[in-house]
Amino acid sequence: MPADAASPLSISGVIQPYAWGGNRFLAEFLHQTNPENEPMAELWMGAHPKGPAQINGADKTLDQLITDTAVETLGERVASRFDNRLPFLFKILDVQAMLSIQVHPDKASAERGFAQEEASGPERSAPNRNYRDDNHKPELGVALTDFYLLHGFRSENSIRETLVEIPGWDALLPIFNELGVSGLYRHVMEADQETVDELLAPVLMELAGGEYEKYQPEFWAARAVEQYAKDGHQDRGIFSIFWFNVVHLRPGEGIFQDAGIPHAYLEGVCIELMANSDNVLRGGLTPKHIDVPELLRLTNTISVTPNVLLPQEQADGWSVYPTPAPDFRLRVAKPSTGKTLSVDTTAGPAIILLLSGEVKEQDGPLTLTEQDRIAFVPAGLQFSLLPASESVVYLAEVGE
Repeated sequence: MPADAASPLSISGVIQPYAWGGNRFLAEFLHQTNPENEPMAELWMGAHPKGPAQINGADKTLDQLITDTAVETLGERVASRFDNRLPFLFKILDVQAMLSIQVHPDKASAERGFAQEEASGPERSAPNRNYRDDNHKPELGVALTDFYLLHGFRSENSIRETLVEIPGWDALLPIFNELGVSGLYRHVMEADQETVDELLAPVLMELAGGEYEKYQPEFWAARAVEQYAKDGHQDRGIFSIFWFNVVHLRPGEGIFQDAGIPHAYLEGVCIELMANSDNVLRGGLTPKHIDVPELLRLTNTISVTPNVLLPQEQADGWSVYPTPAPDFRLRVAKPSTGKTLSVDTTAGPAIILLLSGEVKEQDGPLTLTEQDRIAFVPAGLQFSLLPASESVVYLAEVGE
């Protein structure tokens, strides 16, 4: 299929081999071999310069096409609104090992942090870089398998209970009583390693020999000890496991992570749709760069009740996951054989992901199968997809 911005384009995503990734799901999903069992953590489907999708049948990546034909590809409104950039990044994640306590910046913080690091270093690709671009990173995650994550702080009463119940943590009560959740979290995140080890020692004793379920923080604390203990020292991210909400998403359920909401992915496979950014501030449970002061500066310590999202049915056969993000919107459809599904990119471009089945463009050349799953749809097109079998289709598009 030619790299013509006037028609849907078959594209191939880019694998990010982060160490926490599984080695089977994405290989099987993409019908690729992985004989060395290398980690295949994320499939990026977008135009971020760190991993732009390849346009199949053309010697061009998606970001190059957009740079060359921004107004035609994105549409005049989106090109003007988002500075000639595709505003979202679409991903699939396979989380085998729990990964970093993290927050994402808001737009103003991202612009400020990026400008500072551009001026004073480190290099944009350096491992100790915080801001690799100038964008915020709200994100929507939708589970494809049972998916576990940490999301936001628990209630003050729940956090107080951990200080009373866990041996040795009563020493933290005066800090909590005086400075609240924010002061408590700052204290343990800025503590020296000796203090961290001393506070976590009774936790390790309690965990020894215990059997826990995945809805319990103790289950993930024990896994964190196995995964991140080094030279007899413990990871301070374990405090977050006890003070954040443990969330279990069933397949099809979603959750929205806004700027400043601390979170960490624990296990499972999910779709992610986010603003087109790779900005992450980390504070633990990771071998990657940690910047505790910047993490604390951006972290919102208010109590959060996780809002599990279900797709809302629409009259056109699609269902939509509601989020406040202007950069993106995610739709899903499960069309039956013989029933068409409309695609309309009048308002801006989209990326189609075929999760299962097969769909064809009615009166057009596009065919998505389980061997060729992804298509970029430039702005200004209207067409119908006709399923050849029972199918599941996701559509990432620009928000309102």
